[in-house]
Amino acid sequence: MTPIAQMDCCRMLGIDPKTLRNWLRRAQMHWVAHPTDARLKCLAVEQVHHLARLHGRPLQMPAASCADEATALDASQGQTPAAEQNEALLVSAASCLPEEQELRKAICDLQATVMTLQEQLTQLTLELLRERQDRYEGRLSALEALVPQSTRMAPSPQERPLLPAHSRIIARVEYGAQGLYVLICPRQGELSFTTDSQQWFDWLASLTSFRFVGPQGRFTAYREGLRRSWKAYRTFHGHSYRRSLGTTDCLSIAHLEQVAATLLSDMT
Repeated sequence: MTPIAQMDCCRMLGIDPKTLRNWLRRAQMHWVAHPTDARLKCLAVEQVHHLARLHGRPLQMPAASCADEATALDASQGQTPAAEQNEALLVSAASCLPEEQELRKAICDLQATVMTLQEQLTQLTLELLRERQDRYEGRLSALEALVPQSTRMAPSPQERPLLPAHSRIIARVEYGAQGLYVLICPRQGELSFTTDSQQWFDWLASLTSFRFVGPQGRFTAYREGLRRSWKAYRTFHGHSYRRSLGTTDCLSIAHLEQVAATLLSDMT
């Protein structure tokens, strides 16, 4: 009888090659040479049956082996009629097919189960998203009901401040295109009073710094700590130029323009 190759032996016994080698070593069995290819490791059919009995393993005959056995059966029974030979071949081959059919059926059932689980997971995800959206909308509605109507009304443009309270933008005195100075407050926006007026000096007294942009120069003015005196400075190419402005009552437009021109001359 033709020897059985190593991989066929593993498939028949349902084990891996390493386990097969261990079983052969314990049973003190040796490989059988293949009649046509000496590189192949084979076992005799009796050896495979002996290993199956030792370890209680059912043999799973491959289709090729079943066909070989049917051919051998035909050769040994030369006087068997053709119908009986075909029937024996079909019975021998059919005995090898049930396990393969059961395996395929199990794989199909597993694929159907996986698809069902995926659909259920998708439905659960959609339900979770809907429940989360409904919960958030409920919370938003509850918060809107708690907030008074007056606080939800947007302030009018006249009541809305020009800049936030924490803004670092300082007040600005800038010479406009119409030949008049524009006074800009970070909180109140553009002021309506004129320069050199009492409101002008009161406004400067409430500041700690401001930006002056005149026709002959510009600078930044700041108050020195808690003192009433002011200083003007300007930075040019990494150098700082400073001039004293005096107290608040000295900050007239003419004086500011003069200091701006002096700083410009110092830089040039």
